[in-house]
Amino acid sequence: MMEESTEVDDPDVESGYRLAATGRERAEDERLELLQQIYDPPTRKLRDFVQPGWRCLEVGAGRGSVAAWMAQRVGSSGLVVATDIDVGFLDRIDIANLDVRQHDILGDPIDELGEGSFDAVCSRLLLFWLVDEQEAAIKRMVSLLRPGGWLVDEDGDWGTPAPVDPKHPLSAGYERAFAAGAWWSSRGYDPFFGRRLPVLFDRCGLTNIAHRATTEVVRGASPWARWWQSSLDAITHAGQPTERHLGDLADLSAVCTDSSAWLMRELLHSCVGQRV
Repeated sequence: MMEESTEVDDPDVESGYRLAATGRERAEDERLELLQQIYDPPTRKLRDFVQPGWRCLEVGAGRGSVAAWMAQRVGSSGLVVATDIDVGFLDRIDIANLDVRQHDILGDPIDELGEGSFDAVCSRLLLFWLVDEQEAAIKRMVSLLRPGGWLVDEDGDWGTPAPVDPKHPLSAGYERAFAAGAWWSSRGYDPFFGRRLPVLFDRCGLTNIAHRATTEVVRGASPWARWWQSSLDAITHAGQPTERHLGDLADLSAVCTDSSAWLMRELLHSCVGQRV
């Protein structure tokens, strides 16, 4: 039986948001473009209840494609506020009813956005990164909702992606490096965070909670596999990678870029809840 590594990474490599664009703007732009291609269709389906005239908030808006879609959805009588800690990609969007603001949901005052004023507050692939502070972030987002407003989030169990064929010649290297999600936990993250969303929504006082989890199996070199590889690459190089880290990345990347391999994606969790 292969021994799984649970070794904790070097202590000077801190957990936190490791995909900041500074110094790697082009690579991050390309990674986010792939993300939009993969995740925008299910995101739009999840948020299709948004109505004309609504006031909506997108937290961690990234490259802005979903915020732009919601601005079209709410129409000229509505408003979408799109926030991020880095608005470099958002500043190039020019839509009359889309208001871009630099804002940290944990560190900046909530009243800057308007407490109790939004019909929908949304985030995607954000909470996972806020290690041990996800509940605090959700509480702050809930405070921004008007009574009857909706909180919407999508986050993943990022410990699940793996080759589905143990006989593929590249599978063993991936499994050794990823160690059933220990690659994440060694960096301070919960590789199965997404499944906790309904519990956290409940703790934060939301009602009418609905939760769904989905996944699929895709080829290596597909858009998802290329996005996954680029994300693993960015996270690895955001710290001070050792020779071992780079060796692990090479084994993970090999499967992602090989079209003869098939991989199970993350288990993507979609959760909605309503403020009383």
